[in-house]
Amino acid sequence: MDDEVRLEAGKLVLFRRNGLWQARISIGNRKYLWKSLKTSNEAEAKKAGLRLFHQTEYKLDEGLPVQSRSFDNVIDEYIADRERDHKIGQDAKRGSSINHTSDSMLRQIKRVSKFWKEYAGKRAVDAIDDKVLRDFIPWRKAYYHKRENIHHNAKLDPADKTLQWEMMLAKMILKYAKDQNYLGNKPLPTFTFTAKHKLVRPAFTPGEFKKVRSGLRKWIDETDNEHWKQSRWLLHDYALTMGMSGLRPNEINNLKVRDYEIYQEGRNHNIRIAVGTGKTGKRMVLPHHDLMQIFQDKAHRELKRSDDDWLFRMPNGGKIITLIDQFNGFLTHIKLTHNSVGEKYTLYSLRHYYAVRSLERTDVYDVARNMGTSIQMIEQHYGKHSITPERARKLSGYGVQAERSYDPITIDLKPKAKKTAKRTGTKR
Repeated sequence: MDDEVRLEAGKLVLFRRNGLWQARISIGNRKYLWKSLKTSNEAEAKKAGLRLFHQTEYKLDEGLPVQSRSFDNVIDEYIADRERDHKIGQDAKRGSSINHTSDSMLRQIKRVSKFWKEYAGKRAVDAIDDKVLRDFIPWRKAYYHKRENIHHNAKLDPADKTLQWEMMLAKMILKYAKDQNYLGNKPLPTFTFTAKHKLVRPAFTPGEFKKVRSGLRKWIDETDNEHWKQSRWLLHDYALTMGMSGLRPNEINNLKVRDYEIYQEGRNHNIRIAVGTGKTGKRMVLPHHDLMQIFQDKAHRELKRSDDDWLFRMPNGGKIITLIDQFNGFLTHIKLTHNSVGEKYTLYSLRHYYAVRSLERTDVYDVARNMGTSIQMIEQHYGKHSITPERARKLSGYGVQAERSYDPITIDLKPKAKKTAKRTGTKR
């Protein structure tokens, strides 16, 4: 080596290559860290070399990688990991795919990651601490105010719920970095953004839901285009299912044909739906009995389908990603986009309508269980037991009657012969 200089008992070696000083630092087990000091001045090289040596010693003591990864690179690694997980879910059979990254989640991760890359991508991942996370909030709030020609879907002022999700993603990426030992012994940041303005989506009133229901049926009749008609039938069935069951959009999107059945209790028939995904895991949902006729009509319109087909699917047979735009377009069509105080209706307004109406028929615990809300509290009070027949009758909209046991029957998505319909008591 040219002009070799040994410091720190030989653990730090400085030498010149092509006129610039380089550093070699021993990191144990006959391994070394090599780095250019980017100077031709020996005094500056010694100063920079010693600084690098002490930084490296500190990282070794803390269990940190001696060559830090940038937050940019870690974000890319994390996205690649979620893409692999998404592919596994796409290839998996029903039952295991629900535990993997969904299409919508992957898109959201990629969208939000762009903010974090721009804000802190060049920083070392082990330098992302509570202060960096805290300072993201004002930076993000001002983001679009400093730009021109922003995308039409971009919101100038992000909602608190949006900021919460974006902060959660950063912490998920840092947790990934910790698992990969990129943070060594350094603890994860603990900063949490607390929403100051809680978003409460409006619920449709009974009169408005009736307008939605009748409007959807008229909307179908207004077109002769077969493709449009199929899309409108899909929105009809989807929206009314949400309004009569309280299911979340992602829960409906993941339903397969096998996930629902018709059961008989005395003279009454109703549907129960096995929900195997969502925020609260698996549960059995008992919708309002009016949904029975909608499911029967749906079966008559569609050809025989296998148990593994999507229960609600796009006209091409594919999985639903979102029907938000279609629903917004329909609400504009019937001139019902906002409530009386100017709050905008969304698909979730159908779920809230179900909650409000159900609370008029039964207690909050039954509604919470059926909707998958605060399920831990419900389990603490009632234990891990199924809903009793009496509660099921209430949730289904039937009056309280004498105790009867369930008599399960199944229904295929193919019209049955009249004799079968008569035997089961199913009204065609």
